[in-house]
Amino acid sequence: MVFLPAIFSILVAVAGWFYILHASRASSLKGFETDRDNRLRIRLRRTGGVLMIVLAVSFYSAYNLAGDPDRRWIALFCVILTLLLLPAILFLAYVDLRLTRKMRETFKHNNHP
Repeated sequence: MVFLPAIFSILVAVAGWFYILHASRASSLKGFETDRDNRLRIRLRRTGGVLMIVLAVSFYSAYNLAGDPDRRWIALFCVILTLLLLPAILFLAYVDLRLTRKMRETFKHNNHP
């Protein structure tokens, strides 16, 4: 069971890396949404990707340092950081979904008289 936190952290980091690398693909939505919304969407996805990588490092560090009494404050900091990063990532995803909803409504309104 000691390998599960490492696997989870790697998967989260890979997902964050994917978000960073493929955030620019949202530029293909320029025809459907405003440039401002599109730039915001790209920035949100890149920021979310970075936060996911930091989350992976923080979670793995917290797990590995939890058993070391000399580094318990670092482990506590990593746990608190992990607990703060989770809602931050969820908030960024929520804003991205709101942008998608706004884009769909605009698209429906412009294509149906």
